[in-house]
Amino acid sequence: MERRDFIKTTSLVASAFVIAMHIPQKARANASSASAKQKELTPNAFVEIKADNTINFYIGQVEMGQNTYTTLAMCIAEELNVDWDEINIIGAPVTPAHNHVWGPFMLTGGSSSIIAKQDEFRKVGSALNSMLKEAAALKWKVRTYDVLTKDSKLINKRTKEEFLYGDLVSELALLKVPSNPKIKDLKDCKIIGKGVKRHPKEAWAKVKGQAEFGIDVRIPNMKYAAVLHPSVFGAKLKSFDASKALKRKGILKVKQLPNAVAVIAEKWYLAKEALGDIEVVWDEGENAKVSTKSLHKEYSSMMEKPGAVMKKEGDSAKAFKAAKNIIEAEFNFPFLAHAPMEPLNCVVHDRVDDATIWSSSQFQTLTRGAVAKALGKKADKVEYNTPYLGGAFGRRAPINLDYLIEATFVAKGEAWPIMTLWTREDDIKMGNYRPMYKNKAKVALDEHGNISAFDAKVVGQSIFKGTMFEGFGFKNGVDGAQSEGLSDHPYDIENSFMEGYISKVVPSVLWWRSVGHTQSSPFVESLVDMAAAEAKADPIAYRINMLSDIRHINLLKEVSKLANWEKRKKEKNVGYGVAIHKSFGSIVAQIAKVRILENDYKVEDVWCSVDCGFAFNPLNVENQMISGINFALAATKYSEITLENGAAVQSNFYDYKVARISDAPNIKVSIINSMEQIGGIGEPGTPPMFAAVANAIFDASGKRYTSFPIKLG
Repeated sequence: MERRDFIKTTSLVASAFVIAMHIPQKARANASSASAKQKELTPNAFVEIKADNTINFYIGQVEMGQNTYTTLAMCIAEELNVDWDEINIIGAPVTPAHNHVWGPFMLTGGSSSIIAKQDEFRKVGSALNSMLKEAAALKWKVRTYDVLTKDSKLINKRTKEEFLYGDLVSELALLKVPSNPKIKDLKDCKIIGKGVKRHPKEAWAKVKGQAEFGIDVRIPNMKYAAVLHPSVFGAKLKSFDASKALKRKGILKVKQLPNAVAVIAEKWYLAKEALGDIEVVWDEGENAKVSTKSLHKEYSSMMEKPGAVMKKEGDSAKAFKAAKNIIEAEFNFPFLAHAPMEPLNCVVHDRVDDATIWSSSQFQTLTRGAVAKALGKKADKVEYNTPYLGGAFGRRAPINLDYLIEATFVAKGEAWPIMTLWTREDDIKMGNYRPMYKNKAKVALDEHGNISAFDAKVVGQSIFKGTMFEGFGFKNGVDGAQSEGLSDHPYDIENSFMEGYISKVVPSVLWWRSVGHTQSSPFVESLVDMAAAEAKADPIAYRINMLSDIRHINLLKEVSKLANWEKRKKEKNVGYGVAIHKSFGSIVAQIAKVRILENDYKVEDVWCSVDCGFAFNPLNVENQMISGINFALAATKYSEITLENGAAVQSNFYDYKVARISDAPNIKVSIINSMEQIGGIGEPGTPPMFAAVANAIFDASGKRYTSFPIKLG
């Protein structure tokens, strides 16, 4: 930037300096066009230095427990050489500077935060470091070579004089921002690549209950809303009578929403109790006849016809004719709710000329735009605040923006800021599930027991079709969540024919932690295990024999060593199962030890090895692997949404079961830094666990389970 433009477009006062950089990204062309540049650059702050040496890092990715704040802050701190314990990490407002590399929007998802932002954040830190050295050198009248930065201080190597970073805020404004600052080689980093705990200020704020999550937001004169929803998916509101509810003390208003009824009250529990007094008539429509049983029947009938081709290689028909053995299997995966611990919520304050929202959304730009549109305002008239997210797993990035738009209509035209808070039942019964899938496979084995052909069919609802993401995730009639991890599996199989089928929409569906990999990994890895058993081969050796990718091979050897696989203890009713899967650029191999207990089972130990290219924060990589494993165990053993009469049967944690502390196994994690392309880490720990457990149960019992959750009784 020109110096004059930089001064104009930087938030600069005598007491503070804010660095606002656009690292050139082809994907951001729309966000940095010449016509919008002046207006959009104004608030684009990454790092703020104040005269009192307060240093704030602004992070555009949301923090939902995955430790994004700490790891991205490490990237800035590595190059800036700050006092790590004293920095402040703050959620950034909606600005183009924090757009994702995927497009002109802010997004946290797809295990992409470090992949997308690490280089940019490191360059921001490096640029500011260079500017600080230059400013100090000018004041001391020395070369920049003679200036050292350390712990938020500048040190004159010759005289040992010191400046605090904050002493130079005025001088910084007169310097040119480096256009392509040099960053350290990863091998030379002192923070990046080391195991760093969650930043102490964030950790202590959460421990002390001082951290603000969405549900904690309190605004003067704020009111609360509870919402009455239909139970049948797709039902339409015909009429309602709220006269009885309005007689309750503390009830301010009963309001019709596009397809629901909201009660606004002084306290949330008053609004919730008043819902029971509202008489509602719904038009339940055709979906009232839908059940899990009817969907299974529908899915099976769809497979009798040709589907959309997702993969065709070689000549499967010929390979099956020549096969020594043929394995056929059907797999069933239920609808799954996300069930984050913090209930869904959103605060909206609609005013005449502008509005403010407090939203724990993974998709800030889309959310702000949709809220503004619903309020009849321009997006730049809506101030967006991002509290912490109490878990998400994809649920706080709904394509239909259900709870967010609902909160907007609740507050639209009202005099107060209003928090709309969904109950656990609202969330679990309202949809936006991981799709239900039915998969069928036929695998041919040659005379050596090797897989010579792999045919597959996958049926389920499309996550992407008919949405703004259709161009990204739906091609040639195949949904990306059906094919990922399946059509691109790592095994060397010459002949394949795979088809996908899109079922009709009943509940709304959404990405769930690791998206389609949750059905492709157990599908592929269970089938490979079946083939290994048929060939009477060691499951790890069999996999290695089918692989040519050295990263997969090395990881299987690593997890074998970690678990002492070759010397594993043989016990009655105890089994060991292995699985390996690549998702979001990272490869994860896992071995599970399972003990059968009459009609139940316990996963006692899990060994996990991961290759994410390079672990920016090994401690966080380990934590995310542990998190993903326990998350998968819930869906492997307990969790499912079933439908009856067009409605979800499950409603809360007593019937939509998740893993408890008593279910948690002993977990050991090892990391391989292959120095290949960097992969994500928030989701890849989940997919292999399904098959590792299923394969371990087979090893212990001799029985194959291909329907999830796995129930032995």
